[in-house]
Amino acid sequence: MADIFEEVEEGIRKDVWTERWRKYGIFAYIGAALLVGGTAVNEYVGYSRAETARINGEKLDASLAALDRRDFEAATEGLEALAATDAAVAGSASQFLAQVRYEANGDVRAAAGLLADAAGTADTALERLALIKSAYLQADMLSRQELSELVAPLRTDTTSAFNALAVELLAAKALAEGDYAYAREEFGYLRVAANVPQGALNRANSALTALPGLELAARAAEAAESAETAEAAETAESADADDTPLAEEMPQ
Repeated sequence: MADIFEEVEEGIRKDVWTERWRKYGIFAYIGAALLVGGTAVNEYVGYSRAETARINGEKLDASLAALDRRDFEAATEGLEALAATDAAVAGSASQFLAQVRYEANGDVRAAAGLLADAAGTADTALERLALIKSAYLQADMLSRQELSELVAPLRTDTTSAFNALAVELLAAKALAEGDYAYAREEFGYLRVAANVPQGALNRANSALTALPGLELAARAAEAAESAETAEAAETAESADADDTPLAEEMPQ
């Protein structure tokens, strides 16, 4: 689980920075010029909004720095404040707040709930990221059918990396349940699918390598169980025969 979270956390950090600078970076350079140049009021309003976004971005950065140094109290305070707003970084803050809940308190349900809220309708990359992370956290609590329904929005685009991660999660669930045929098919799919993260591909290859041994061990266990059942039945039958009373001797 840890290596998977490292992959998705790295992804969200990149998404946060890319989105922030795409939207607001330019204002950091031209903001002063707009004011000095006596631009129109609506331009100033636009600058003010961008300035607010920049400030929120700095607050998020400070919270992430606290999280990196394991200062969960400071991270929680900053992230909760941002997550409660309608700012553009609110969704990102919710996701990192879920990480705090998981790492600091081990509160899987609270973390999954925050991620589910952040996932929304799973329309954006950031929302889909929240959804796959929520699915990871709940993998042991949900049935495979429930898990499949949860990640269904991620599988509509078969060329997306999120689809690959959803397939991997379901295959791993099947493997844990002993459904080796399904696991083999889905892990095999990851070998040829588009945009499969390298970590997911490595894990798929490892699982496929291990599958023959797992299947052999499962068959041996089934054979041993069958033998024990047969032996127990034979012992019970023998005991019943021993307990049968002998016919009384006929008087002479």
